[in-house]
Amino acid sequence: MNILILGATGSGKGTQAKLLVKKFGFQYFESGDVLREKAKEDSPLGKEVRRIMEVGVFVSDKVMAKIFDDWLAKTRIKEGIIFDGYPRVIGQYQDLQKMLFKKKLKVNRVIYLKLSPEEVMRRLMARRICPRCDTEFNLVTKPPKQDELCDKCQAKLIQREDDTVKSVKKRLSFQWPQIRKLIEYVRQRGILEEVDGERPIEEIHQEILKRIKNDTHS
Repeated sequence: MNILILGATGSGKGTQAKLLVKKFGFQYFESGDVLREKAKEDSPLGKEVRRIMEVGVFVSDKVMAKIFDDWLAKTRIKEGIIFDGYPRVIGQYQDLQKMLFKKKLKVNRVIYLKLSPEEVMRRLMARRICPRCDTEFNLVTKPPKQDELCDKCQAKLIQREDDTVKSVKKRLSFQWPQIRKLIEYVRQRGILEEVDGERPIEEIHQEILKRIKNDTHS
């Protein structure tokens, strides 16, 4: 079974994806992590990704397709794949389905974690990161055990430079219209599961399990 998790930045996609990976043994395709790992390679594709990331522009659909195709060729798929951060737009989704089809696979379910615009802003403004070990926290959904201190190394947590009200609104205004189009696209294909993301993590996880129960037992 292959699952795509969609939602605005801060909706908890990564948290829910990792819970599913842990429970079912899925492979995890998280676009940010895969891009960073690819950029470390001395291959032609790795060098291309590194140049793109150094400039700070968005990775094109064509390059993302190359990256996933390369990942898929090197990855042993047993239980399925969880997609987080890719695809984000309809064109990427269509590219993905074509590549999966070659392996006799497809996206079986799309989980959309729904949040109000106000909750998205509240969560994004609450994000914190450890400047020493890069561990991420959220004062709303994943707070540290001690106030503003990293659980791992006790360093004082900081807010990302781009997590200002102005920059967050700019990112959302660019990303969200495209994600919304993708949500409607997969809804029309009957594979969308819309889940209320404004609840405790475990409650959301349990609902997702109920939604995908038939698929995981087929």
